[in-house]
Amino acid sequence: MMNRFLACVAFFLICLAGAAWAAGPVSLKGGEVKIIDSPATDFTITTQGLHGRGDKLSPEAAGKPFRLLYTANNTTTALMDKVVYKLADGTEQTVVITVEPTASAPGFSGAVYDQSLRAIFLLFVLAVILESALALVFNWKPFTDNLSPRAVRPLIAFIVSLIFVNLLGIDVVATLTNALNGSHLPVSTEGKVITAMVIAGGSSGVNTLLVALGFRSVKTPETTAPKPPPEKAWLAVRAPQGKAVGDLLVFVGPPGNLALLGIIKGRSKAGSILSWFLSDRGRLPIYGGLVVPTDKSVTVEVRGVDKDGVPLPPVIYGPLQFAKGALIDIDVTL
Repeated sequence: MMNRFLACVAFFLICLAGAAWAAGPVSLKGGEVKIIDSPATDFTITTQGLHGRGDKLSPEAAGKPFRLLYTANNTTTALMDKVVYKLADGTEQTVVITVEPTASAPGFSGAVYDQSLRAIFLLFVLAVILESALALVFNWKPFTDNLSPRAVRPLIAFIVSLIFVNLLGIDVVATLTNALNGSHLPVSTEGKVITAMVIAGGSSGVNTLLVALGFRSVKTPETTAPKPPPEKAWLAVRAPQGKAVGDLLVFVGPPGNLALLGIIKGRSKAGSILSWFLSDRGRLPIYGGLVVPTDKSVTVEVRGVDKDGVPLPPVIYGPLQFAKGALIDIDVTL
């Protein structure tokens, strides 16, 4: 009699432990894939889950059970989920699932990386939009012919970025600081200025990437002017204001056999504030330089006339032997 009683108690405890195990939730990490149940018969999933996905796997071999596979979504907070399935006999089963936060680096929660990624992605999107919009201006012929792209483009990009950052109230510096430190810094003027600078500077990087991949080409005299090969030199002639009036003719070549290289239409005003932003009409060429040989001596001669049309004594440099790859700027006062 006692043995039968002990057997009944043992059976009851085993059943109770089995029921407790079945009722307990299955625990997974965010992004983890795991078998959460193994029904003996075929089944149909009726609820796949809200924070993940449940899938049915066929038996691995004859006599093996079916399997219920669950793929948890990445999460920054602990979540509860469930998968409901119905057996072939109509019995409905529910598997409760606990999804734990995705593991991250020590000292930083997943929320920090999520907010930081959102902020950086916003900067990238705004930079692309800004560069696409300003490409129309930067490709405009009056812009490329009359303004210095290296000086004007960053200034325009910064001003436009600052306008939109101010209108949208974006302060990425405060956003990142709040995410990292858990603080509540408000949007500030300083943060808006830095954000605008990042967007304006980033747009150039995005444009460089798109040009390299062949999706876009922002052409300016600065970027399209060919550079001299290593065995040649680069020559530029600049003419400040002098007695000469009108065009200045620039000749280059071996002594006694000079050829017309180009014509200077204006006078250089290098050194003034505006000269940093405007094309230099007193320079030949306006951007870059002209290729000259390095394997022989050459003479540079500049000719002009005074206000009465009388030719002035020409200014002559040379004979000169240029080094390979040299960049030479000559100032001529005539």
